[in-house]
Amino acid sequence: AHAPGRRRRPAAAAAAAGSLLVAALGTGLAAAATPTPPANAPAKRAPKAAPAPPASPPVIRPTPFSSGPLAATAPPGWAVQTLPKVERRTRYDLVDDGGTLVLRARADASASSLRHGLLVDPKATPILRWRWRTERVLQGGDMRTKEGDDYAARLYVFFDRDPDTMSLKERTLLRLGRARYGDQLPAAALCYVWDNRHAVGTIMDNAYTSFVAMVVASSGDAQAGRWQTLQRDVNEDYR
Repeated sequence: AHAPGRRRRPAAAAAAAGSLLVAALGTGLAAAATPTPPANAPAKRAPKAAPAPPASPPVIRPTPFSSGPLAATAPPGWAVQTLPKVERRTRYDLVDDGGTLVLRARADASASSLRHGLLVDPKATPILRWRWRTERVLQGGDMRTKEGDDYAARLYVFFDRDPDTMSLKERTLLRLGRARYGDQLPAAALCYVWDNRHAVGTIMDNAYTSFVAMVVASSGDAQAGRWQTLQRDVNEDYR
């Protein structure tokens, strides 16, 4: 199911929270040797200069979890984001996983997130890359209902929206939503989840608010216990 077109494409993307690992791909150029013509050879027109290769897109990344330090909650730049009316927090710490520091999140009837401010232009850098692993999925989750809005892992991308581009209805709904759920409710967001029942690529509105679109990035427990490296185009997902 695809979310209806109620969200408007933003001018800039903001914070993302989750277990992120961003990778950059480089390009290489090789030059071939040109033979020297004999002295009596007729002059030839100088060849036209080859067009410059396209510039590689910039890579913008939050502070990587691998930068440590070991056993800390998170590297500098990341901050714990609590939820209103939720007493118990998810526990975060940096642990060694085969020689690489990764973020571990442990939840037991608790909720909170890690948040990192990052202003980028999604038109220039639309590709989001990360990897995550979970030991099991949550069998009781159901993204279609408020009671089932729970996942083994989720990654948010918040978007900055100009209030002048929002309709009166949207501004009213946003004000009411923030009064109920807290000021951290975004004006627009994508939430990538590890779901338990819907197919990868499923997109639908969040059960609490249409300002958040849920995107199934991983599904089922077939890959539980293994690292998954994922990539999404936020411009394509934000419709």
